[in-house]
Amino acid sequence: MKSKIAERLFHGAEGYNCAQAILKTFQQEFNVDEYAILDASRNGGGRAEGGRCGALHAAHQLIGDKNFQQKIDSDFIAKGGSVLCREIRRDKVMGCKECVILAAECVQETLKI
Repeated sequence: MKSKIAERLFHGAEGYNCAQAILKTFQQEFNVDEYAILDASRNGGGRAEGGRCGALHAAHQLIGDKNFQQKIDSDFIAKGGSVLCREIRRDKVMGCKECVILAAECVQETLKI
């Protein structure tokens, strides 16, 4: 299951942040190059566009379709309470590792991979 891979990659031996863990998890399915994974280091810790969760931001990068992105956002909000890193961490609904797991599950479920 992809969520287990993402969980292992997040702050694992490679030191990947939330966004990098998601991109690396789905690297083969979406043909993500290593540069994109390295570049995603700037999207962790609430620094993704609009303050979005980095794991969710990476999921959006992988899935360009707006309808699928909206579905992932809805699923993410249902469990995490928000799409914004700061709000998720402030409300302590779940931690970063749980966000990574949830984002991986959302991508996998949405695309049935």
